[in-house]
Amino acid sequence: MEARHPMRVYGALIFSMVIWGFSFLAIKDVVATIPILPLSFVRFSIAALLLGGLGLARRSLRVSKRDLLLLAGLTVLSPVGYFLFETYGISMTQASHASILIAAIPIAVYGIAFARRQESATWRKTAGILLAFAGVAVVIASSPGEEGASLVGDLLILGAVACAATRTTLIKDALGRITPLQLTFYQFFFSLFVFGPLSAIQGYTWLGEMTPLLWAEVLFLGIGCSAIAFLAMHYALSHLTATRVAVTANMVPMVTLLAEAILFGIAVTPMKAVGALLTIAGVVITQLRSAALKTPRLTERGA
Repeated sequence: MEARHPMRVYGALIFSMVIWGFSFLAIKDVVATIPILPLSFVRFSIAALLLGGLGLARRSLRVSKRDLLLLAGLTVLSPVGYFLFETYGISMTQASHASILIAAIPIAVYGIAFARRQESATWRKTAGILLAFAGVAVVIASSPGEEGASLVGDLLILGAVACAATRTTLIKDALGRITPLQLTFYQFFFSLFVFGPLSAIQGYTWLGEMTPLLWAEVLFLGIGCSAIAFLAMHYALSHLTATRVAVTANMVPMVTLLAEAILFGIAVTPMKAVGALLTIAGVVITQLRSAALKTPRLTERGA
């Protein structure tokens, strides 16, 4: 499907990828003060309020009981599972490591889809998978001895990849019945029933340590990364093929790498650069001709 307003569509797509590229840095900074569970609860509450208000204004939140149950179940995978793995992983490894490993989501989607017979195998896709996971292996192998990097953190990020990929294949059928706004709102809404009680256990002593900068970063994660960026990507997906979106999504780790180097002076080591390029090249090769799924909602990207 071709876009009627290509500048607007590609602008929305690129905007979402840039926002997600910076999200890894914001999470890395915020979790030094706010425990991960309260951060998730506050972040998703902000997103749910924003999206819920938009949905009520448009009178577009009504879905069937069947789809409500489906969305509630999928919440276990994302955002609950995905963001727990991702946020704990980011807190234990470098933000650029997390961003590069998250780039393997389209590859994992294809692997699960093939196992479930939703996607046929080709030499091009197989070569792309091997190349991308070689890149992931290089990134993990470069961790020992590198300041801020952690094998455990990298493995937790791969757990987030597994959650996102599994959820993507399971949501395939429902996406023909629900809108991007409904999907995004209800999954954030249902996640509050998990993160609310868990965050209360950790308490609220962190509130006394909050600064204007930290509040700004929390708002950025809730409004920018959790709400607006997902809607921007879904808007682009309504006009473009999933292939184009999947390929464009791989600018996320490059944004994180560059931002980390410019803002914090963290060197982009040769091994990390090679791993990033291999991962991105593998995803591009795999997604070049056809989408991993026959649905425009391909990835659960970003933070």
